[in-house]
Amino acid sequence: MKISVKLTVLFCILVATAFGQVPTPSQGGATNTPYKKTGEMGYEVRSANGEWLTNLMDLKFLKTSTLSVLDKTNRTIYLLEGFEDTPIGSMGNAKVLATNVAKDFYITNPNSFANYVNDTYVSSGKFTNVNGSYVYYYPGTNKTYYLDGIRHFPDWGAKSTNALPFSETNTYWTRNSEEDTYHIIKEGKALNYESLTTEKSGNDLLVKDNGTYVYKLPGYYTTASYVYKPVEKYGSSTPTDTATTEGCVRGNCQDGWGKYQYSGGYYDGFWVNGKKDGYGLYKWVGTGKYIGNWSSDQMNGYGIYIADNEDNIAGWYSNGQLNGVGYTVTGDVWEQGLYVDGNLTTPYTYYSNEVDTGCTAGDCQNKYGKYVWSNGDTYIGFYKDGRMNLGTYTFANGDKYSGTFNSENQFDGFGRYFYEGGGYYGGEWKNGKYNGKGYYHSKDYEKQVGIWKDQTLVKNME
Repeated sequence: MKISVKLTVLFCILVATAFGQVPTPSQGGATNTPYKKTGEMGYEVRSANGEWLTNLMDLKFLKTSTLSVLDKTNRTIYLLEGFEDTPIGSMGNAKVLATNVAKDFYITNPNSFANYVNDTYVSSGKFTNVNGSYVYYYPGTNKTYYLDGIRHFPDWGAKSTNALPFSETNTYWTRNSEEDTYHIIKEGKALNYESLTTEKSGNDLLVKDNGTYVYKLPGYYTTASYVYKPVEKYGSSTPTDTATTEGCVRGNCQDGWGKYQYSGGYYDGFWVNGKKDGYGLYKWVGTGKYIGNWSSDQMNGYGIYIADNEDNIAGWYSNGQLNGVGYTVTGDVWEQGLYVDGNLTTPYTYYSNEVDTGCTAGDCQNKYGKYVWSNGDTYIGFYKDGRMNLGTYTFANGDKYSGTFNSENQFDGFGRYFYEGGGYYGGEWKNGKYNGKGYYHSKDYEKQVGIWKDQTLVKNME
């Protein structure tokens, strides 16, 4: 399998939904704007271009006189400094705390923090602090969220959060590779380690409770620090280590849907004539995974490589490398533009246009930009002749599509659709509907895999 130098480097660089990350346009140094206090809890805030904002939501004071508010239209969090002490009718300073936050986010300061799920303050739940980040379980959604770096801010801070990958028991593990220690967290609370012992099995770590095998931490010895993964549960008998078993371990790996185990990873997806072809996922143990389109055993078409630390390589692949429009994320550094054989040859800059709706950032004609509609929908990605070409469209209700579009701005070609309630579809599209080979699961992980026509499964291939 052909992999670019950049991809190989990212294997060794180790961040979370994944695909939910968005770049931050430059602010041109403008981080403050005025506000006017109009009542005990009333206020007006101006945008950077001088317009009063109309879609604001109160957040929390967090034991200070400063009120934090969210502009739900352009997803910007402001701090209304000294709000409680500001006389009614007086002006104050509104400081931009964070931009482009998702609907799941947190705000924090040294006194306290507040966690929000779908723009709703979450007052219940349990959490554990691991290396300055919180692993937070919220029973309202039965999901566990990663609050990255929440205790690393010296003062106020805010950041989007990510739901960790599905785990039936909401039990996750992570490793501190420098100290070769692990954490296991169930429903937001760390386990009692006094009764636990461990045993090495290849690259995996087996965990026993009072001598009984209970968990397997797959790829433990090749996983970077503070990458969170669901545990694999074992029964009371000694498990069989299948990490070195090669071959087709499930389904049809010739002409259908199947999972093939390799020595250093596995592929789960569609096959044609014994080759990877169509939607599929390839997971390299301890490094990352590619989710997207395949053709004749190569990563071809739209896809995304996600390192175990959430660094990304996304866009149009050809022969295993980015060739065409795409972007890479290495830590907090974004690069987007035209790629040739995995190398960025024509960079596209991303900058604020100082407007709240319409093309709010970048170039929405033939390069890379962000468009915000008055109903709250947003698109971030590449454009061709003023139309969406390849990128991520997020609906106001939380649904999200990442993939390619046709000239009518419809989902078309290949893409992944994430339903806010937990459902998912990945595969081929035509004129805005599932058409062709695709994989779907409901919020309860009931699967439908095969050939689709106009949003209906017409041939089951699982």
